[in-house]
Amino acid sequence: MKLADPAYVAYQYRDSARFDARVKIYALYDTSPEPWLRWLFERLGLREGERVLEVGCGTANVWRENATRVPAGASLLLTDLSPGMLAEARARLAGLPLSPELREADAQALPFDDESFDLVVANHMFYHVPDRARALGELRRVLCRGGRLVVGTNHWTHLLELRELLARFALEGLLLPPLRDRSEFDLETAAEEVAAVLDVVGVERRQSALEIRDAEPLVAYVRSMADGARVPDSSLELLARHVARQIELMGSFHVGISAGVVKARKP
Repeated sequence: MKLADPAYVAYQYRDSARFDARVKIYALYDTSPEPWLRWLFERLGLREGERVLEVGCGTANVWRENATRVPAGASLLLTDLSPGMLAEARARLAGLPLSPELREADAQALPFDDESFDLVVANHMFYHVPDRARALGELRRVLCRGGRLVVGTNHWTHLLELRELLARFALEGLLLPPLRDRSEFDLETAAEEVAAVLDVVGVERRQSALEIRDAEPLVAYVRSMADGARVPDSSLELLARHVARQIELMGSFHVGISAGVVKARKP
């Protein structure tokens, strides 16, 4: 599985359907009292009047979840490579007390002037970037002196139980393999990569779990990861029966989730 393959990324995010299937399982079954998007927002340190850029904003879920917490006078510019995701973001932001600008942009070649932003947010998107060094250079360029970067990404153990289970049912190509792939962007390597262009000031990790009580949302999650090729129904049926049996016996199917942020500053 190559998360940064442009064809795979274009298919996955041509609209929000596959992304929504993945978000749903966290909304339903994350056991933490503080959801990821609120946990992340707390670590942005956003202040009144700051100029904020988010790259890879998707459906703008960071800002929808925290709409009433954005300080007065902060200006938001949200970008994504997918016109379909931006269209969905516009629709879902309607009626909220926010007025962000939304623009199509590639993180590897941002159409913004040098030193334009006080804060740049890159939430769970860098593992989809083919040339991460180039993109990080662009983020450094558009940050003002003293500006901040917050990168959210997964720990390599994220969804490990699910990844191990998929390997048993001949579905291992749909998620990262159970053994860590050092070429992928995760919380273990993120700080080192960011430190090549900015001063890293901290790394924080959030650990939680999914206690899944219905096999259907899990199967929908797995199906959403396909790249357009047909996923064998027989394998998905076996997976669903196995998970349903575990839920029957144990009350839930347990999957550990682990993610975090790297925080950096431009000197």
